[in-house]
Amino acid sequence: MTTKVKDAIKVVAVFDRGVRPVKFKWRGRVYGVKEITYTWASREGSARILHFTVSDGATLFELAYNSLSLGWSLEEVGS
Repeated sequence: MTTKVKDAIKVVAVFDRGVRPVKFKWRGRVYGVKEITYTWASREGSARILHFTVSDGATLFELAYNSLSLGWSLEEVGS
């Protein structure tokens, strides 16, 4: 089951031959990214949005990076 969230988050990411989230902070807790299970891109107007389905080892999260605003959001949380 997934829950839509759409919260702005802080992310530590590596920008080397693309973007790779390493850890993120949501609701006062830091989550380490143990695995990136899926990536894709979409558009919102002129902004390219990079989506990442990631796991901390127990939970799946969908992170989104807006390449125009340079902001990150947590879109969904699943189990």
